[in-house]
Amino acid sequence: MRRISTTLLVSAALGAVFVAGCNSTAPVKDTRAADEAVIRAASKAWSDATKAKDLDKTLSFYSNDAIQMTDQGPNVLDKIQLRAGWQTMLALPGPGLTFQTTAVDVAKSGDIASEYGTYDFAVADSKGKINDQKGKFVVIWKKQSDGSWKAAIDINNTDGRPPAPHPSKPEPHHAAKHHKSHH
Repeated sequence: MRRISTTLLVSAALGAVFVAGCNSTAPVKDTRAADEAVIRAASKAWSDATKAKDLDKTLSFYSNDAIQMTDQGPNVLDKIQLRAGWQTMLALPGPGLTFQTTAVDVAKSGDIASEYGTYDFAVADSKGKINDQKGKFVVIWKKQSDGSWKAAIDINNTDGRPPAPHPSKPEPHHAAKHHKSHH
């Protein structure tokens, strides 16, 4: 009886080890550093495309289901609206849009990443004077089935203009009589 118990115990232990071995997955290779470099290069190429005012190249960085969240505007939810918005923006006179990555963070899973940075959007008015708008952006990148990275969510907002200086308040009439100017 003792021999049967020992045999059953050893068999159960070996079975548990075998089942556990079948259920374990091989360690996933960490490609985050390589993926970050690919995303940084893609972002640079995207910025170059916007600066060159190349509409098709600019749009090529978006996934098919991309969402663009523009500053003070509605969400852009389809390729037709996305194309129309970029076409209008890229047609504006002046240097155009450039952006620079500050940081990229690739998820450990290797299928999604976030990027943030700053942008400079410079357009010329009718007299050729450049109006410069600076801001910041966040892009959520998704790895595609072919291994490429595409922008799935593109969010931007302006830094805004600095507040105008407030005019100095005039001193009350009686105070002006008692104060000497230090200028």
